[in-house]
Amino acid sequence: MSTGNLAGKAAIVTGGAQGIGGATARCLAAAGARVLIVDVDAQAASANAEAITRAGGVAACMIGEVSQEETARAMVGRAMGEFGRLDILVQNAYGGGWDRMGTAVEVEPRAWREGLDLLVGALFLGAKYAVPAMVESGPPPGYDPGPWQGAGLRHGAPPPREVGRLVNISSAHGLLQAPRSLVYEVGKSAVIGLTRQMAVDFGPLGITVNAVAPGHIVTERMGQMWEKAGNEEGFHLFELHYPVRRTGVPEDVAHAITFLCSPEASFITGVVLPVDGGMTVQLQENVIMDVKDYILEHPQLKTHFDRPGRNTARH
Repeated sequence: MSTGNLAGKAAIVTGGAQGIGGATARCLAAAGARVLIVDVDAQAASANAEAITRAGGVAACMIGEVSQEETARAMVGRAMGEFGRLDILVQNAYGGGWDRMGTAVEVEPRAWREGLDLLVGALFLGAKYAVPAMVESGPPPGYDPGPWQGAGLRHGAPPPREVGRLVNISSAHGLLQAPRSLVYEVGKSAVIGLTRQMAVDFGPLGITVNAVAPGHIVTERMGQMWEKAGNEEGFHLFELHYPVRRTGVPEDVAHAITFLCSPEASFITGVVLPVDGGMTVQLQENVIMDVKDYILEHPQLKTHFDRPGRNTARH
């Protein structure tokens, strides 16, 4: 594995065993970063770390629930101890549950608290411990900022640069809401506000903070769900929602995250980057008509979102 523009840097990827996090860990490693994978799935985390190592990269894994403060503290300590520094934190981990589906009337307070702790609280905890470690680490070894490029006359030293990168994973569901999905929709929306606040707070330290908002990404688990409950016609129904006429794969998101972690993105902070094939920029009326025509032409389509009683009108 050849080193690239992240050579000399160290990263933590939460939820880095599979899916978007797994692809991100591999992509960061391919760019030269040393990566600590944090996940609750010990077997998958170890397998991904081994894959990175076989490809010539440097990776380690740690098992922990990121909504717990001791895990946030321990993962930063592990990265500092193993790699000697911390430059990048990608906060991706989330595990949903059916008890978190529903409206404010239907969701139990316990499920609300647990969901928001993982969706938002974990990101607060990650930053709480990672940011001081990034400041302590400073710019990567050999970093040369070159002559100051700011406009006009500057009095005193230039501001810190290339100290750290935080990337939080939001969702298209943080930009557009779905019915009866209170916990997830509120959590992913809150990630956007959290990202913007952190960008304002940590920018003067030389740390950029951004978020990505993926669309329908066919991860390993999502692929298994489609294989079990969907069919080709049903999958194409989802593709019709995207101007690029395909859904995403984890690498699509991983490449965007890796760019936001790169030196080339040093003047980008506080943004929410949709990685959604253009889904969220379309006028919905046209999409609805295309979907209606498609469903009428393919009455036997199946998707993994189907549930009894929902699609009886077309049978």
